[in-house]
Amino acid sequence: MGLDYSYRLFFKRDQLWDALQAVVDIASFHHPPTRILFPDHELSIPMETWSDNQGVLRYDDPQLDFHASFYFQEDEAIREYLRARGNQDSDRSPPDIGAAYRVSIGYIYLTIYNRFSEDGDLPLPPDLVLFNFGTTGTRMSILFLESTSIRQTFLGLLRRLPGVCGVFNREMAGELFWLNGREYSQEIDDPFMLPAEIEAVLKNKI
Repeated sequence: MGLDYSYRLFFKRDQLWDALQAVVDIASFHHPPTRILFPDHELSIPMETWSDNQGVLRYDDPQLDFHASFYFQEDEAIREYLRARGNQDSDRSPPDIGAAYRVSIGYIYLTIYNRFSEDGDLPLPPDLVLFNFGTTGTRMSILFLESTSIRQTFLGLLRRLPGVCGVFNREMAGELFWLNGREYSQEIDDPFMLPAEIEAVLKNKI
């Protein structure tokens, strides 16, 4: 099997829809949008969900699944990834003045863990939601590892709200890069630890 790295971003539950909007802001537009049904209204998200959902999700589903292309500022790792794939002419958006081009990379798989899993596989605390950004395999996993731009983009999502915690999951280990308003570069043995568990580990190292 190939590599399956991911970025795991934790937010407070009451930040869920603001966090999703922040994600939409860096996503390549998709039509038709995915419809998220609430008791008294619906929300249209211009990202794609899986075909078996028929383009419709419920706001209280245990998990919300999307796949999308996301824009990242072009860096050397992204250029090399595009060259290796033979698509140097990938979708680019005009940059801000003096900034690098933003390049569309995808598909990236986004799973939002919205509440405690009924089968107990994900004991997510009731006050948190988890945004897991997954790759399509080894090449994109290596891109996630090597691209400073991709790291900074996900870090920017956490700064914007701000989020609770950010972990880069390398399967057998991980790197904590954000916790409670502060940047880190801290290796952790288990990339699937929850924020409270990570805090406990950090306290034991002091």
